[in-house]
Amino acid sequence: MAPRGGGRTSRPSVLVALLAACGGDRPVHSPAADLAGERSGSAAFLFDGFEGDDVAGFWLPGDHGSGRYAPGAVSIAADRARSGNRSVRITVREGDVEQTGGSGQLNERAELDSGNRPFAGRDLWYGFSFLIPEGFPVVDTRLVLAQWKQSGLEGSPLVAVRFRAGRHSLTVRDPASTMGAGKEYGLPDLPIGQWNDMVFRIRFSAEDDGSVEAWMNGAQVVSHRGRTASRDGEDRIYNKIGLYRDRWKDPMTIYFDNYAVGDRFAAVDPARLDRSR
Repeated sequence: MAPRGGGRTSRPSVLVALLAACGGDRPVHSPAADLAGERSGSAAFLFDGFEGDDVAGFWLPGDHGSGRYAPGAVSIAADRARSGNRSVRITVREGDVEQTGGSGQLNERAELDSGNRPFAGRDLWYGFSFLIPEGFPVVDTRLVLAQWKQSGLEGSPLVAVRFRAGRHSLTVRDPASTMGAGKEYGLPDLPIGQWNDMVFRIRFSAEDDGSVEAWMNGAQVVSHRGRTASRDGEDRIYNKIGLYRDRWKDPMTIYFDNYAVGDRFAAVDPARLDRSR
């Protein structure tokens, strides 16, 4: 799917988040704080098409807690768009929000965090488009493009989209392991300079009814069954998109568009915006 800069000339205005979040040091969400450009009549809880001058209000601030991104790392971009006229550009540089991981390895990040929400034990759909631009360093170091974590549970993400040494994959953690043991599913190759549409259906559960399904550009690419959450954690899940990596000298930039969370495929599929034109 080639990059497009044109499309809708106006952004629909709709009420987004009807689900509140609270707990720990993460702020409580209210409907007023979660107003963004969700499409009218859809079953999405959250939507950001990144058509405004800033990201939607449900995203946590970059300096929240231990930090999500450095000043200037996240910006609205007019040079790339999956639909509409804008997207969000995320850049990580050496030393940005630096921390030491569980293995002792220094890591750094620039990520948007959609907030801590009571999503455990139910089917949730997530969708977004992303683009890796020309000149992106394809290197053999840990790089996470999207991740889902459970509040109160330390260690690796429960589910993660990764890109390492040119290999695009999805990992599902064994909730009983803190070091990332679990299953890895290979995903289709990432074409540089092109938009890719991702849809995920995830049921975070400490029982055997947990599941992870993924679609890329309309084709199903993952179907996983089994435990996807821990009884030791809370019932709250948070999702982050962007760039999380082990320490690296070169900057990396990625673009995202049409982020959505909802209760069915049609509500979050980025291609729905093509059909609405």
